[in-house]
Amino acid sequence: MMSSSSAAREPRFEFASSGRHLVATGVVRHVEPRSWVGTGVARAVEEVLAAPLEAPQLVVGVLPFDSARPGMLYRPAEACWRSCAFPGRPEPFAPSASTTAVTDRRPSHQGYRCLVAKAVETIRSGGLDKVVLGRCATVCAAAPWDPQSVFVRLGIQNPDAFVYLIDVPGGYGGEFAQEGVFLGASPELVLSCSGSRVRTVPLAGTTARWSEPERDERASEALLESGKDLAEHSYVVRAIARVFRARTDDPRIPSRPRLVPTPAVWHLGTEITGTLRGGASPFELLYELHPTPAVCGWPHERARDFIVDHEGFDRGLFAGLIGWIDADRNCEWALALRGGVLRGDRATMFAGAGVIATSEPEAELRETAAKMRTFLAALGGQEGRTDP
Repeated sequence: MMSSSSAAREPRFEFASSGRHLVATGVVRHVEPRSWVGTGVARAVEEVLAAPLEAPQLVVGVLPFDSARPGMLYRPAEACWRSCAFPGRPEPFAPSASTTAVTDRRPSHQGYRCLVAKAVETIRSGGLDKVVLGRCATVCAAAPWDPQSVFVRLGIQNPDAFVYLIDVPGGYGGEFAQEGVFLGASPELVLSCSGSRVRTVPLAGTTARWSEPERDERASEALLESGKDLAEHSYVVRAIARVFRARTDDPRIPSRPRLVPTPAVWHLGTEITGTLRGGASPFELLYELHPTPAVCGWPHERARDFIVDHEGFDRGLFAGLIGWIDADRNCEWALALRGGVLRGDRATMFAGAGVIATSEPEAELRETAAKMRTFLAALGGQEGRTDP
């Protein structure tokens, strides 16, 4: 439940992408489907959008990693679109706001290496093809972080990302059992819809970036030729292509991925498009896709069970979906990645890595650390001083 102090404050949702910045405040009606499955959620969303309320015809919110669990979707009291004009240069952090040492890791570095090794053993024995294993790291500061300042820094440092912020009242499992502010800069679009045209850009296959241009270029070229990363990416694309072929007309699926850069890492990405069949809701397609093998694995059920049995913590909203949809069925939903939960002077981050038969535990640990640095940089973490 939300505390009395939080209840008095209007809940806030922000989502910035492609030069636009959505700011929504307050709640006039929650989406409360009878069951959290695609058709049920789609119907409930459309009922809330059609309700004769003095409020924007917009539903915003976040859905958990476990798509069978309740999400947090609502029609806001107020909403506006702004041009996405983050300042060109962030103000320096005051010393009191800089991060201190990591206070908790779940699992520990060695625990994560052992977890990856166990997954590789399971995959090689034929129990799985791919599983995405995550971990959390918590850092503390000498003074509370200002969520709005962190959001702006995320936007400045990650200009091509889906930058998000949402006040969470608690009750969503794991780090989201208590109230907090969930924010981040996701590189990955799960579904956008404009008219009837739908688009997704799954990412899988990652390598860290380097400050030296020549070394960075070599790293990107090696990623494009990496058998391990191409195999990992292929599991994701095949699963999503299967859904698009079944649920859309004119699906377009490239034969090879392209490089997708973020400030911290290079990804392999594939843009897949199609046209929604008449009468279908984007939410039905969204639930068919989520969770994709990019955050879960393949086969889906076995990978999910391995995560639940072995990861050691409840993901809650980490690796879920965050976004918006309007009354014309236009929407944007991104994976809730490269982010964390803020509670005063405490921040907890999440990152995962895709594990296949040829994975090496140390390499997967390094990948998760590289991904966490997106959020750590926005908190003011200094390279070399704070090792997630």
